[in-house]
Amino acid sequence: MLSRIDYDSLTILAAVIREGSFEAAAKSMNVTQSAVSQRIKQLEEKAGVVLVVRGRPCVPTDAGLQFCRHVEQVNLLQQELAERMRALVGGEASVAATVRIGVNNDSLATWFPKVIRVASRELGIRFDILPDDQEHTESSLRSGDALAVITTMETPVQGCNILSLGSMDYIAVASPDFHQAQFATGVSLDTLRNSVCLAFNRKDTIQDQWMALCFGASIPLSTHYVPSYEGYLSCCLNGAGWGLVPSIAGNAYVKRGELVDLSPGKKVSIALHWQAGMQSSEILGRLGNLVLDVAREHLAPDRFRPD
Repeated sequence: MLSRIDYDSLTILAAVIREGSFEAAAKSMNVTQSAVSQRIKQLEEKAGVVLVVRGRPCVPTDAGLQFCRHVEQVNLLQQELAERMRALVGGEASVAATVRIGVNNDSLATWFPKVIRVASRELGIRFDILPDDQEHTESSLRSGDALAVITTMETPVQGCNILSLGSMDYIAVASPDFHQAQFATGVSLDTLRNSVCLAFNRKDTIQDQWMALCFGASIPLSTHYVPSYEGYLSCCLNGAGWGLVPSIAGNAYVKRGELVDLSPGKKVSIALHWQAGMQSSEILGRLGNLVLDVAREHLAPDRFRPD
């Protein structure tokens, strides 16, 4: 079945999934919407399965995700071949391949943008970032939705290599006014019980980890769910609640007096890892090394683990 599939159709399938609709995919590919529909229909007939669930947005089936992952890997290999040929015989630079990667939101808001900038310049690639909580990014790797991820998972996903990047430290903070109003008598489980905290979403467990670290137990909390790094930080600054922020960003606010550290000297350390397929392209391997280099500039170096 695979031998009868043309890669132009796979590229169109990937565009539909990336853009979210047949119309947007057609526009991005500079073809008609009917041409996109026809290609997808022919591809599904050859594959014998539905590849795209039509809707707003269009979403891939499990089979569709596998095809998308395959064509992304092929595009990387094509770019590598084009670069080698250009080195041998000259010619114009190849069209940049796009790499879909799962990245936790806090890394994306702090140190990972440097990876994007350097990789774009040195590797000639473009990024399609899938943001999620660091404890759940590996699901996009298992599903085939991403070629590589930054995750807390220490056990490699089957068929993947792993690089230990270091630890991101988190500090519990609140605005000075919030601290004075809620914790004038000190920070304890009792005063926390009567306060409002911030969480990224319902999968976020870092507040429980911090309470266990500081007090040996955790309690139910009254919580605002704010699924945005910028919004979460703004809520800490404006006194909407207390929360845990990466120390590489939060320390500057504490130093300026805009935030108060609720537990000086105590940090929740989250070990991060890079996982990518063993059979990945040379470019993806180089990207992993670049991610490691940038991570070592920003994450806690004393917590590195041997690979």
